[in-house]
Amino acid sequence: MREVRLPGNLSTVPVAAPVLTALRAQAPGLLHVVDPYKVPLAEAVEKSRAVADLGHPVLLVGSTDNAAFDRQVAPYVADLRVRTDLPIVLHFPSIPGRGAPLCPGADAVLVHAVPNSLRSFFVSGGAAETAVAAAALGDGAPELLRSASFAFGSDGKTHEAVGAPQTAEAGTELPRLVAAVATGDFDLAYLLYRHGRVPEAVLRAYRRGLAPQQLLFVGGGVRSYGQVRHYHDCGADWVVVGNGLETAGWRETLRELSGRPGRRPGGTGHPAARRALVAELQRGLRRPARSDPVGRRAYATNVGRLHDLLPAVVAPVTSAEEVAHVLRTTRAAGMPVAVRGSGHSFGLQGLSDGGVLIVGEPGDPEVRLHDDGTAEVCARAPWHAAETALNALGRSIPVLTNHLTVSIGGTLSVGGYGEGTIAHGGQVDLVERFRLILPDGQARWCSPDESPELFRYGIGSLGQLGVLDRVVLRTVAYQRFTTIATQQHPSLPALVEYVGWLAEEQRSPVDLFSAQHYEGGFVTTYGMMGAPLPRRLPGRADIRVEADWPLRSMRESRRNPADPSVHFIWADYCLSSPAAVEFARFLEAEILATPGYREGGGRLLMLGVHRPEQRPSVPFTPAAGLRGLALGFGLYFSVPRGDRASVERVQGMHRRVLAECLALGGRPYLAGWYDLDEADLQSMYGADLVALRRLRRELDPHGLFNPGLLA
Repeated sequence: MREVRLPGNLSTVPVAAPVLTALRAQAPGLLHVVDPYKVPLAEAVEKSRAVADLGHPVLLVGSTDNAAFDRQVAPYVADLRVRTDLPIVLHFPSIPGRGAPLCPGADAVLVHAVPNSLRSFFVSGGAAETAVAAAALGDGAPELLRSASFAFGSDGKTHEAVGAPQTAEAGTELPRLVAAVATGDFDLAYLLYRHGRVPEAVLRAYRRGLAPQQLLFVGGGVRSYGQVRHYHDCGADWVVVGNGLETAGWRETLRELSGRPGRRPGGTGHPAARRALVAELQRGLRRPARSDPVGRRAYATNVGRLHDLLPAVVAPVTSAEEVAHVLRTTRAAGMPVAVRGSGHSFGLQGLSDGGVLIVGEPGDPEVRLHDDGTAEVCARAPWHAAETALNALGRSIPVLTNHLTVSIGGTLSVGGYGEGTIAHGGQVDLVERFRLILPDGQARWCSPDESPELFRYGIGSLGQLGVLDRVVLRTVAYQRFTTIATQQHPSLPALVEYVGWLAEEQRSPVDLFSAQHYEGGFVTTYGMMGAPLPRRLPGRADIRVEADWPLRSMRESRRNPADPSVHFIWADYCLSSPAAVEFARFLEAEILATPGYREGGGRLLMLGVHRPEQRPSVPFTPAAGLRGLALGFGLYFSVPRGDRASVERVQGMHRRVLAECLALGGRPYLAGWYDLDEADLQSMYGADLVALRRLRRELDPHGLFNPGLLA
């Protein structure tokens, strides 16, 4: 691969660079490219007006063909110029001896360099010739937007036009190309996949590697708002849509792709429309909806603090009626809406980029204890409130995590695991029924007998199908005292091999189990609630009795990640017991022994699931599909906020751990930080992923509700 360095400092932005400035300021968003060889001028004029009404900053005019540029495109652009105020950006391949073709009426031109082209003209010569031609136009010259452009997949037409092979999607070439763009004189990288989708890993690699001022464009085959949102979630600044709008119903399609089906001209992006939306939301809310900068900024990140996304409106909700009101109002406005509980998440969950953010306000758990020992609770309440109320009634939730200030609904959207998981599975496995508020505002009870498909996919799936309102959980008799036994082990593999004895019986022989890497040693902890310890533990362990052991997290709330100066990069990996031994060897040799583990404040915690195959109803949880004894490894790091080098180093370790986990047949826990691509998702979830996405399309046809990884 050639080193790419264009002649001179071509990326220097002139004092007056309105198009580039607008693209930087208004990202992320959607750009439409009109093909002058296909789209009649009258339709192009209508499209320019519709694009402007929806708040998009420019209109692209372009095609892979440009043989008849002077005869057909130049007069087309001149006529379009007098009929629209929207900036026009030319988008054509360069022509040898001329560079990117220019014509009067264009405000800017995408100057495409192709770093992996086999022809030097497309690597740098075309850009140099364009600069010369633009200089000759004097004051009438368009802005030059210098683009490093790549075509992926089978795209013979594009590859032939620019003399480049299919761009690599992985391997050693990808980081070399990213580095060439980041260090070259480029305003943007343009990734085109005409007959497929640019892989998530590729997008994230470019987003991480590009300089802060460099934009990321992606295009090709975009036909749904979900695709647009996914590209934005992966770091794309602008999603380019062409053929998807070359239909008779392009107006509605354009609104849908913009995330605003049925939206009136002006849209909720305009101040007056936003004020109207806030006023409409406020009619059904007890607490103030926030659209002021301070109120929005408070919810722009989550506990991981790796992303900073500013919602347009924050809607605090205290009841099912308020949730339904917000969902109906945002759907009518064509406004994206996301859902947040306590904000105890590490990726993009619980964040909204320019949409409405529903924030569940913690309150009374409203516990209703049933004769069969189940308890109905409010999903917006924190776990500690529900457990405390149940203890007063003589009952207890048998699985509690180390962070009891989080919301019940938020935890159930991913799983919920703790020391009691060894005997009872995840918190999702305790659920008998739940009431789900669907994206259209309707409420529906779900159980194995009532809406069974929604019951299967409505929890443990990142909140993709609706907002949890009420939950019926299995509980156990409250036991105040717990017998605790701890053991030391010489190494992590030795620990994992030893705990295999937990799988020897049909039922878990203990009520509680955890393990950790602590002060250089490896410790297992077992607990029994109101029953003696298994015979093999006394004599080999330190034993004590603790009062209210499950509620210790309330006393240890200082350990909750509340420090705003730190990035928390946590992830959990789950494997069956035989594979877990090999995984433990990998962790001890390749992670725990490295300086990066110590420098990143690394911690390792472990939990167990006894016979997870007996709990098959929640397919997106980490132990689903595993057999026997499953062991979860939590690898937790904290680095100073803003220390990107440390963040990337820790993320690199997590990527290595994830690759090893998947290779050994394990799964990650979707509650943490992860870097999964579509191939990983298909491999792990298969038909369940297809079913979940079908349900999303049925319940949320415009893709406005809570977009995320599984969408």
